[in-house]
Amino acid sequence: MEYFDEDVISAMHVKRREEYGNIEEGLYIQNSLTLFHKVLMFEDKLSVMMPNEFVIMLPELISTKYISEKKPDVIYTSLDGSVNFSFNLLVTSSGEKDMSYAINMLKTMIKNMNPAYIFFEDKTIESAAGNSISLMQFKSYGIDEAAYNIIYLTSIDKYIIQGAFNCKYNDMDEWKRAAFEIIKSIKVE
Repeated sequence: MEYFDEDVISAMHVKRREEYGNIEEGLYIQNSLTLFHKVLMFEDKLSVMMPNEFVIMLPELISTKYISEKKPDVIYTSLDGSVNFSFNLLVTSSGEKDMSYAINMLKTMIKNMNPAYIFFEDKTIESAAGNSISLMQFKSYGIDEAAYNIIYLTSIDKYIIQGAFNCKYNDMDEWKRAAFEIIKSIKVE
């Protein structure tokens, strides 16, 4: 049996998402308006729009969350640590055409190391600055729960930016749109 209240709440949720449908004005994520601001990284060489509530992950948390020796250069995280954006900046560029090849090589490596991961559609999207971004999406498994992941590569000027996004798999529908908007906001200053 359906209830009228549920229809009204659902319609209000859709209306809010339409009203606040971009990163400049804010996005509704998990029934809360999330506002964004520009963050400068790598000695002010790179900027990205990041949720206001996100902070740089503490070194002691990085050690527990990222077990490999090569850790991301910069990690922004939600206050509860459940949503993360990481960034690496490399100073040589082999050109945009090689980014999709590189992301496919990376995907093959991840598949070989973790055959249980479930991969979704690979994409190439365009940043707000007009650069191509090659990305892959997949479901990974941790000790206690599954995660939704995006790994991407883009070539901007003389830089290659390698980044990642992850959240709880159950929160994927809430965060996916925001993650794509944040990734598209990356630019060289």
